[in-house]
Amino acid sequence: MAKINFQQFRIPAGIDRSRYQTGDARESVANMLYLNFNGIRAHALALKIYRSEGETEYSEEEVRTLTEASNTYGTPAFIDGLREQLEGGAE
Repeated sequence: MAKINFQQFRIPAGIDRSRYQTGDARESVANMLYLNFNGIRAHALALKIYRSEGETEYSEEEVRTLTEASNTYGTPAFIDGLREQLEGGAE
């Protein structure tokens, strides 16, 4: 299990990572899954993210799906922001 807060999601504001931006990524992440991934599990995960409030627990399977979606459709900044939350490295 992993906890991710898409409501207060941090991403680097530049490659040097000296600054970060924090914002609500729930709708954009949910849409990334909803519009690009097939299957009822992706649908359920998209709704879970869209309806989430603050830090939410995600199963290993959900994290794999999020990581796959991120690596395929996310910006490099989003990929790094997700990785930092998963590793607990967000400052």
